Amino acid sequence: MALVTMNDLLQDARNRKYAVGGFNVFNLETLCAVVEVAEELKTPLVLGITERFFKFVDVDTLSAAMVRAAQKSSVPIALHLDHGYTYEGIIKAIRWGFTSVMFDGSSLSVVENLKRTKEVTRIAHSLGVSVEGELGYVGCCEHADDINEDNIVTCDVAANFVDKTNIDALAVSVGNHHGAYRGTTNLNIARLSQLNSVINVPLVMHGGSRLSSDDYLNSIKYGITKINIPTDTSMAASEKLRTELLENPGANYISLMSAVKKGVKNSVRKYMLHFNCISKAI
Repeated sequence: MALVTMNDLLQDARNRKYAVGGFNVFNLETLCAVVEVAEELKTPLVLGITERFFKFVDVDTLSAAMVRAAQKSSVPIALHLDHGYTYEGIIKAIRWGFTSVMFDGSSLSVVENLKRTKEVTRIAHSLGVSVEGELGYVGCCEHADDINEDNIVTCDVAANFVDKTNIDALAVSVGNHHGAYRGTTNLNIARLSQLNSVINVPLVMHGGSRLSSDDYLNSIKYGITKINIPTDTSMAASEKLRTELLENPGANYISLMSAVKKGVKNSVRKYMLHFNCISKAI
C-alpha cells in the first residue's frame, strides 16, 4: 500500500478495536521477516528502531532499507523511532523518512517531560510526522517488583499531558515492563480503562513480549492500539541461531541467516494472531 504515519494506523486500530504490532528490527533479516509476515496476514505494521541501537548498526543503510520496504509493501507501514531520547536522534529519524517518532521523557519529571515532548511535537507536526509520548514507570524484567501504584500513570496527569503536548499517541504504564516477563503479569486493567475514558488519543503498550492471551485481549478492549514487541524479535533470532548451531555446527552463514529469518517470522506471526489485526489491511 504505502508508507503512512503512525497516527493513520492507530486511529483505525482504535476505531476497529485491534492493535498494531510495533516490531523493532536491527538488520535486513529481521526487517524482511517482519514485513513478510505482515503481508502474509494482511495486517498494518509499525516498523521501529530504538535510538540506543544507533551505535550498534549502520543505521543510515538500515533506515534506507526500511523506507524502501515500506514504500513497496502491500500493507500500510509506519516507520517509527522507538525510545528517542535526544533532539539529534529524532531529527535524524525524520530526515531518514520515518513517519513517526517517540520522545521518551519518562525518566524526567512530569514538567520537564511535558516541556520537551511539546517541543518535539511542534517540530514533528510541522513536517507531517506523528509523535508518541510516554508517561509513568515502565520498568525492566529484572525490576518488575518496582512497579506499583505510586509510579503507574494517573488519569489527571495523563489527560493534562496529552492536552498540553498535542501528541498523537501515549505510551502508558499500567504494570507492564520492558523485557521478557518472568512469572505472572499484573496489568492494572482498571487503570487502563480509566485512562482510555479520559484520553482522546490512541494508547500504546511497551513491553508486550510474552504476555498472556487474556492480557492482550483485555488491553485491546480497553484502549491499547499498539503493542511493542522488541524483545522477542531479538530473542527469537538468538534462540533459533543457537539451535541451528547445536544441531549443525558446520552450517554456513547463509543457511544460518535463513534459519534466523524463519525463527523471527514464526515469532512475529504468533503475536499478530493475538492482536485481532489479521486482514485489517484489506
